Amino acid sequence: MKKWRVTLNLDEDVAQALESIAGKSLSATANDALRAAVAVEAHRAALGRWLDELDAVHGAAGEEEAAVVEGLLDDLLQ
Repeated sequence: MKKWRVTLNLDEDVAQALESIAGKSLSATANDALRAAVAVEAHRAALGRWLDELDAVHGAAGEEEAAVVEGLLDDLLQ
C-alpha cells in the first residue's frame, strides 16, 4: 500500500500506549488504530443515515415507543 509521510503530534499517553503494543512499529500500530476508528465512525454515520431514512418513511418514534426503546437499551447496558 502506498504510504504518505506526515507529521503528527501525539499526546504522550497515546504515543506510549501505541508503543506498548508488542511486535509492531509505531506507524503500523497507529495505522491499525486509525483504520479501526475510521471504520467505527463510518458505521456510526451509516447507522445515522439509516435511522433518518426510517424516520422519513415511518415518522419519528412517539414518546411511548421511545420509552420502550430506552428501557431495552438500559437492560442491554446493565
